[in-house]
Amino acid sequence: MKHLVKNLLFIAFIGLTTIGCKKKITQFYVDYNSTVVIQSSFGQMVPFSVMTPEMSTNSEAEFESNDTRKDRINSIFLKDLILTIDSPSNETFSFLNSIEVYVSSPNTAETKVAFKNPVPSSNSKTLVCDLVDKDLQEYIKDDRFSIRVKTVTDETIPQDVTIDVYSNFLVDAKLIK
Repeated sequence: MKHLVKNLLFIAFIGLTTIGCKKKITQFYVDYNSTVVIQSSFGQMVPFSVMTPEMSTNSEAEFESNDTRKDRINSIFLKDLILTIDSPSNETFSFLNSIEVYVSSPNTAETKVAFKNPVPSSNSKTLVCDLVDKDLQEYIKDDRFSIRVKTVTDETIPQDVTIDVYSNFLVDAKLIK
C-alpha cells in the first residue's frame, strides 16, 4: 500500500511539473546565401574588398513562423559561415592568404563576424571560417544587410572567382505569450 501511495504521489508530481512548465523560449536557425566575385589580379599580397548585394532579412516572417517577434529576441549569433567556390570549376582557395568577413546594415555600423588567417594551403573548394563571438541581432532584425569580404591573395588570380557565401544564424527568443 505504501508503494502504491508513493507511486501515485510521484506520478502526480511529474504531471503537475510537466503542466506547469510551458515552453517560454525558442531557438531556431536562419540561413542566408549570397555571392561575391573576386576579380582577377596581377599581384600578390594585395588586400582588396568585395561586397555582396544587400540581402533582405525577411526577419519579421522568420520570427512570426517561430512564434516570436523582434522585440522578443534575446540574441542572434553566427553559427556557420562557409565559403564555396562556384566558378571556375578548377579553382581552389589556395590563392588566398587571409580572409575577413564583415556585416553591415543601414542602421548599424559594420563589424567583423568571421575570418581565416592564414587560409590553409589545400586543394579545397570549401572554406569554413572562424567566427567572432558577437551578438548580431541588430543586423538580422534590420530589414536588410550586406556582407563585405576582405581578402589578401598569395597568388595571381588569372580569372574572376565566384564564391557562394552561406551564413547560418542561431536565434534565441522568447515566445509570444
